[in-house]
Amino acid sequence: MILQLLNDLFGKKKENISANKFLNIRDIQGNFLYTISDNKIIAYLKIYPKNCNLMSLPERVAHAKSITKNFAAELKPFKLFFANRPIDLNKNYDYQVYLKEKEKNSLKYSLLEKRAKSFGNLSTTGKAEESEIYLMIWENNDEYAEQTLMKRLNEMKMKLTNSGYKTEILDEKLIIQLINSFNNSDSVYQENAEYLETPLTVNI
Repeated sequence: MILQLLNDLFGKKKENISANKFLNIRDIQGNFLYTISDNKIIAYLKIYPKNCNLMSLPERVAHAKSITKNFAAELKPFKLFFANRPIDLNKNYDYQVYLKEKEKNSLKYSLLEKRAKSFGNLSTTGKAEESEIYLMIWENNDEYAEQTLMKRLNEMKMKLTNSGYKTEILDEKLIIQLINSFNNSDSVYQENAEYLETPLTVNI
């Protein structure tokens, strides 16, 4: 009420804008996001992280040289952005408990117990996060923009593959999921809990 009175007093009225205008998103179709204010088309490439801490110093140097060599001819601008998304480990925890109930081997049971405890600790402390890396390229919205973007995106995908990285071109569903993860920070993705369908083997 007070804010409304102040706005009326100084002649300022609250402007109602749509979510699309606020986010500068005209549409999302196929592999592209279309903006409003600057009339751009944007495409995204997800880069799955690689733990370079597991490499020796010579391996890191060779890896850096490989990336530099592959991207040496890349003269047009692009953006890299990093995010930590929350993940839901409840199903994974429940699956560990299910496996424990069926396990007769004491060593396997102990390993499953430690895994379940680890999932439980991550869930309760709020540290269940996964790092994500995205590469973004864009063009002015003209007749050949989509073809140009896809050609360039596939070339960059190949360059990253040659550098040892797994990548994925985002489709409509994944772009929407990405936008939602930035604007709804409490949202989590549903995780696949079937990764331990095969029996757990232990070499003694």
